[in-house]
Amino acid sequence: MDISTAWVEPPPQVGGLDHLAVQAPCINIYGKMLPGITNVTDRARYYSFYPWLIWSFDKLGFTRYDNEFVERFRRADVLFTLIAERHAVVSDDRHDDHAAATVGSDTLRRVVATLGAGSSVRLSDYSLREGAKSRYFKNKLGGLGQYYLGVLRELTILDGDASKGIKYTRQVGQLVAESIDQGINGDLFMSAVDADLVTPEQLDSLKGLCPCQLKNNQVEQDVLGKLFFVRDLFYDLEELPRRRTLQSILSLSSLLDEHELELNEPNFRGCIYTGHLPGGDEWPIPETLQGNRQKWAAYARNELLSVAVQGCFHAVLDAYEASGLRLHTGEQIARWYITQPEAEEALRVFGRGESFSDKVKTADDWLAEFGVWSDPDHEVQLAEKVASSTSSRFEKSSASRTSILTASLKVLLALAHRNTDNPYGELVFNDGYFGYYPINLRSFGFHLNSTWRDLDIEEFLTWILTHWGIDIHLRVALRKLRGQSQSTFRIRPSDRGLEVTSVPAAVHTRPRFIQAVRVLKDIGALEESSDTGRWRPSSFGKDMMELGDAP
Repeated sequence: MDISTAWVEPPPQVGGLDHLAVQAPCINIYGKMLPGITNVTDRARYYSFYPWLIWSFDKLGFTRYDNEFVERFRRADVLFTLIAERHAVVSDDRHDDHAAATVGSDTLRRVVATLGAGSSVRLSDYSLREGAKSRYFKNKLGGLGQYYLGVLRELTILDGDASKGIKYTRQVGQLVAESIDQGINGDLFMSAVDADLVTPEQLDSLKGLCPCQLKNNQVEQDVLGKLFFVRDLFYDLEELPRRRTLQSILSLSSLLDEHELELNEPNFRGCIYTGHLPGGDEWPIPETLQGNRQKWAAYARNELLSVAVQGCFHAVLDAYEASGLRLHTGEQIARWYITQPEAEEALRVFGRGESFSDKVKTADDWLAEFGVWSDPDHEVQLAEKVASSTSSRFEKSSASRTSILTASLKVLLALAHRNTDNPYGELVFNDGYFGYYPINLRSFGFHLNSTWRDLDIEEFLTWILTHWGIDIHLRVALRKLRGQSQSTFRIRPSDRGLEVTSVPAAVHTRPRFIQAVRVLKDIGALEESSDTGRWRPSSFGKDMMELGDAP
């Protein structure tokens, strides 16, 4: 019998995301609440520029999808970013308003910085997929292929794919394309693409294509306003959550500005969770947006659960790695950890030996009022403490882990104290969804009323560290290894026992808030106060806030 021997290469080790599968419900929810806007669709101008580009090529006779078409497209993509970067330089104001999140800006910003009178830029030096001086972007169709194609197809603006070709749709895509065409010098843009060369003077003449200029093109502003706020041709009941969420952000921006507070993600999370402003005042959100706010509150509640469980996981892995021990099961590690001085100190805060149920009932003794979420003893602030303390900016230590563990336990007790029987409200999930993501608000409520009811606080922590920590991470990592052939283990089995590969921070999900705010700024629904520098609804934004749910 012939026997052959070969080395088997181990799967590549990657960073991975959501090591406990606890963030997935949060991502599912915010995907429902902001359809058509993703974590990588940062600029509203691309929603019109890419359809215009395909439409313009079609008018000029470039309809065959081949290498020439792709290279022409990539030169145009480069030119768009050069225009934005150049406008940022000559405007001498905030760079982000012009070129933030434009495709290839990290590379092309340096190019624009060196431009002087009489100089020029050869677009193919940066657009060529092979042989470029410094390639601006790897994806075949640049930013369209990497970021925007999915949502533009979802919105029926474009059709096709990178392998067979992209087309604009006649009913919607052409309307969007024609809206931008009226406010730019399209002939000059295309001539620069054809010549494969552009000068600083030409870039200045093309400033109308800078993302900051969208709001000055009234036709384009109107069309994209209808798109993002789901009006007229773009009306779709499944897209209405986007309108309501954008209206909620506009409402919140106005109130935060009145209270001299910033419109940012932490304030957004706190306000949507509690329905109160940072100072404790109630958020007088319109009745038509109350249901939307409740769904976002479910997201925020699941986010708090996520950060707290991640905090416990971080603490136990960090301590285990520092110890140099090699144990063989998650339960062994958890039981070892709760005997360590740092864990004992954290448990002592709650009264070691007391029942978990009693600690839930008496959480009012230390827990801030629900609406006063800026209080340090509110679960919102405690979760922020966990996230910041586990980041790479903080030095690891026993004292730090005690603080992280204490704050994480307080968040879990707060969520238990404020538990609701229907945590996801009207949100709908596919059948069997939570079988893949067992750490969720429903399972939290189930264990609260059954599994954890008779445990003391020490046994509760042991259970969390074991079942919702190491054991579930191993399941998640094995599932990713099987499905993606990539190793995402943060702690893995070895001949000597379980060993830590790296200790992940407890991180928030990114609920598309930054992208939504950027869209509102780009289309002119938010304006900056010249006195305070804070953002508030413009007259256009105020009109959008009055839409209700009508088509």
